Amino acid sequence: MSLFNTLQTGASGLGVSGASLGVIGDNIANLNTTGFKRGRANFADMIPGGTFGLAGPQQVGRGAMLNNISTQMSQGALSASGSSLDIAINGSGFFQVSSGSESFYTRDGVFGLDAEGFMTTPSGYRLQGYGAEDGVVSPVVGDLHIDQRPIPPQVTEDITLSLSFAPQEAPYETFLSDAQTAGTLDGTGVDLDTFAADMDHSTSVTVYDSMGQPHDAVVVFEQTGPNDWSYSMLIDAGETDVAGAVDGAALEVMSGTMTFDTEGQLSGVTQALSGAAWSWPGADPWTPSLDLGLDPVTGDATDGAANATGNGESATLSVSQDGYAQGNLDNLQVDEDGNILGRYTNGEEIVLGQLAIATFDAEGGLERSGGNLFRATLASGDPALGVPGSGTRGSTLGYALERSNVDLEDEFVDMIQAQRSYQANAGVVSTADETLQELVQLV
Repeated sequence: MSLFNTLQTGASGLGVSGASLGVIGDNIANLNTTGFKRGRANFADMIPGGTFGLAGPQQVGRGAMLNNISTQMSQGALSASGSSLDIAINGSGFFQVSSGSESFYTRDGVFGLDAEGFMTTPSGYRLQGYGAEDGVVSPVVGDLHIDQRPIPPQVTEDITLSLSFAPQEAPYETFLSDAQTAGTLDGTGVDLDTFAADMDHSTSVTVYDSMGQPHDAVVVFEQTGPNDWSYSMLIDAGETDVAGAVDGAALEVMSGTMTFDTEGQLSGVTQALSGAAWSWPGADPWTPSLDLGLDPVTGDATDGAANATGNGESATLSVSQDGYAQGNLDNLQVDEDGNILGRYTNGEEIVLGQLAIATFDAEGGLERSGGNLFRATLASGDPALGVPGSGTRGSTLGYALERSNVDLEDEFVDMIQAQRSYQANAGVVSTADETLQELVQLV
């Protein structure tokens, strides 16, 4: 092997050591880059020179070369963030973003809303996902748009009660007894508060009319037999358009009966709306249903629950209804399944969209494109899109970001090794040069 080849060998060592330092420097520079994936320089020996001697083939190495720079896709640490649209992927996969003509992939979950309501990266690329209409997520992937309009009011249609009645002792009273204010529940005479207080049990619930205005409804219960109870839903007649209505008077909306078996379990329910013509001013007529645990028509079990096994005093265990007033979008939140939940000032929560996560057969084959973006290549294969948590895709976490996976201690160790390698190869070049000078002086 000639001294000139030795110079070339040393020079190749200088080249690969310098490339290693460049990769390490890039890693350290991106230590605080969200979602950054560290690079690693991989080297290979050059094809050696060969001769054939008495002992057989002999090969002399010609140095090293840069084989490739691979991207290490290991998980970075997750850190809390103050923005609801900062999203981290915990596990495999990438966010897909689009410039309109081309798609890119990123682990950087810093997103915001543009003037049109699309979720975008700081560079303006639109996040891809599944849109939603009235809380129903579409199966089609596209630019993820968040509808920021107020949600319209929802009239109360179903009221669900869970109750435990304490049986009363005989003699039992009729629903409108002499002990209560005489009259009918037509909004002209019976005082609502007095009537409710005189019942064996009563509970109230806030309901909403078709214009989203709240009203108080009172449901009263009276035991009328050993296993029989009657009930009535009442409202304040003074809030309605009933002619001659008196403020504070009871207006019956519906009534019915409940029958319990000998073990105190609900065995039958009847229910009927009042025949009176009325409405809240400006609103549609109200025709609610009251769920007590059995369907009044079919007798099938429903979400409500009522029993007559209570001790001491009757109790209302839970009350729910499906109406609400108009609500303005107050906050956004992302759950582990990638659902983007809109929370409104009226307390409602609606799914406004869902993130799409892309996976690749060989994610190490992705090409860095700058700006925390990767581009798909033949080496990576085509992206497979799906919802978070499906297949091998990771889950999502709102109010969080993924930090760089660069380990500073490891980079410093690699830097020292690359530096020493550079110095050693420089020594080879220097020694070969001095030897050549000696050779020239002999001539």
